[in-house]
Amino acid sequence: MSDSAGRSNSVSEMKTEASTPAHAPIPPPRFVYQMALCACVNSALLGYDTGVLSGALLYLRDAMDLSTQQIELLTSSMNYIAIPGCFLAGYIADAIGRTRTLFAASLTFLVGALLMAGANDYGTLFLGRSLIGVGVGCGLAIDPLYIAEISPPEFRGKLTSYSETAINIGILSGYVSNVAFMWLPKEYNWRVMLAVGAIPPFIMMVLATFVMPDTPRFLISKGKYEEADAVLKRIARSEEEVKLIKHDIKESIAQEKNTTSKEGWKRILCPDPILKRMLMVTLMISVLQQLCGVDVILYYAPIIMEQGGIEDRLAQLGLTALAGVAKVGVLFITMHYLDHKSMGRRPLMLLSYSTLALGTAIISLGFGLDSVGASVFGIIFFCGAFSIGAGPICWLMNSEVLPLPVRARGMTLGCSLNRLASAVLQTVFLSLAEAITPAGAFLFLTLINVFGFVYLYFYMPETKNKTLEEMTNYFASLIGVKAAEGRIEEGDVNSINLDQLDAKGVVSKVGQENSELGGDRAGNMADVDLGNSGASA
Repeated sequence: MSDSAGRSNSVSEMKTEASTPAHAPIPPPRFVYQMALCACVNSALLGYDTGVLSGALLYLRDAMDLSTQQIELLTSSMNYIAIPGCFLAGYIADAIGRTRTLFAASLTFLVGALLMAGANDYGTLFLGRSLIGVGVGCGLAIDPLYIAEISPPEFRGKLTSYSETAINIGILSGYVSNVAFMWLPKEYNWRVMLAVGAIPPFIMMVLATFVMPDTPRFLISKGKYEEADAVLKRIARSEEEVKLIKHDIKESIAQEKNTTSKEGWKRILCPDPILKRMLMVTLMISVLQQLCGVDVILYYAPIIMEQGGIEDRLAQLGLTALAGVAKVGVLFITMHYLDHKSMGRRPLMLLSYSTLALGTAIISLGFGLDSVGASVFGIIFFCGAFSIGAGPICWLMNSEVLPLPVRARGMTLGCSLNRLASAVLQTVFLSLAEAITPAGAFLFLTLINVFGFVYLYFYMPETKNKTLEEMTNYFASLIGVKAAEGRIEEGDVNSINLDQLDAKGVVSKVGQENSELGGDRAGNMADVDLGNSGASA
C-alpha cells in the first residue's frame, strides 16, 4: 500500500472516530481564545462610541444649541463616512493583512475621538465624527473575519460572537460613563465622556502591533508559509489538524485563483448562482440588522424617553443603561446556543426578529397610550431581543459563509450596506417621529421587522458546524447546482501540487503529483471536524 493511501486510511479512521457520538468537541487551544478577545477590543470601540454619544448628545445639544437636524446629521455622519472606510478595509485587509488593518482603523478612531472631545464648534465635532466613521468602517468587518479565520468550525459561532459581546460591553460602558460623568459641570462633562473613548483604540493598536499574529489564510495567500505554520501550530489541536487546515486553505486558493484572480469586484457584483445565493443571505442580514431600529434606539434612547415624558436626566441615562444590561445579559445566553446541537443560527435569528417586532410594537403602543412604563419596557425588551440573534449572527454569517477570495470584499460590501442602513435611519428618525408621532415611527419599524422575519424564514439556511471551505458545496446543494461549475473540477484539483502555490497564490502543475495528503483529498477538513459529534459534511 502506498504512503498516500496509508494517509487516506488514517484520515478515514479519524473521520469515523470524530463522528462517534460519545466524543464531545475538543476545545481549541487557549491561544485562540486569547486572540479572539484581543480582536474584539476593536468592536468595543464602536460600542463605547454608541453608548457614550447617546448621553453626550443631551449636553452637546444644550452647550452648542443644536437643532434636531444637526443632531441627526452628527449622529449619522459616522455611518455615512464608514461606507468608504468599509471599502478601503477590503483592499487593506487583502494587501497588508488583518492585524495591520486593525491598527490603521484604531489610529483613525483615536484621532477622531480626541478631536470631538476638544471641539468648540459644530464643524470640529463633525470632522472628529467623520474620522471615527473611517475607523469604524475599516475595523468593523475585520475583527469577526480575523476570529472566524483562526477558529475551528464547531466553536466559530461562539468565538465570533465575542465581537458582538464586545460591542455590547462597549455600549454598556458608554452608558455607565454617561451616568458617572454627568455630575461634572455641564460645560465639560461631555468632553470627558468623549475623551475616554480614546483609550480602547490605543489598546487595540498595541495588541495589533505586539500581540496578534495574522491569520493562516492570509499568510498562505501571500506565500508566507513558515509564518503560517507557526500560527497553525498555536491554533490547531493536533499535528494532523495542522496538515488538514493547511491543505484545505491551499486547495481553496488553488480552486479560486485559477478562475477569479483577475476578477476583483466583478465576482461580487456579477455573482455566479452559488455566490448569489450566499449574498442573498449575508447582505440582507447586514441590512436588516440596522433597519430593525437598533441604532436609533441605542443613540436616541434618552431623547426618546424625554419625548415619552421622562424629564429627569438621571432617570433617562439610568434606564438607558438598564437597556444596555439587558442587551449584554441576553447575549451571554445566546453565545451558548449558537453552536448548540438543538439550536443554531437559523432558529435564533427567527426568534430574534419575531421578538424585535414585538418590542417595537410595544414601544409604539406605549407612545400611543401615553404609557411611559410600556415604552420603557419595550425599549429594554427590544435590546434583549436584538442580542438573541440579529446582533451576534450578522457578522458571524458574513465571516463564515463567503469563500476565501471574496470574503474580505463580501464583508466590506455587507459592512457598507449595514452602515448605510444605519445612517439613513438615524438621519430621518427624529424628524419622522415629529412628523407622524413616535407611535407611528415605531409602528414603521415593526413592519420592517415583520418583513425581516419572513425573508429569513424563506432564505436563511443553517450553517453551524460547517468549515469555511465547505460552504460553497453546501450552498450549491441548496440551489441544485454543482460547486465546481465555473471552477476547477474535482479531478483537476487532484493533479495540482498544493505546495507549489507562489506568493500570489497562483498554481503551477507538476505532472501527475498529488497533494501532500493524497490524491483522493483525504485530508479535506470539510469532512473532518475533530472531536465534533454533530458536524455535518
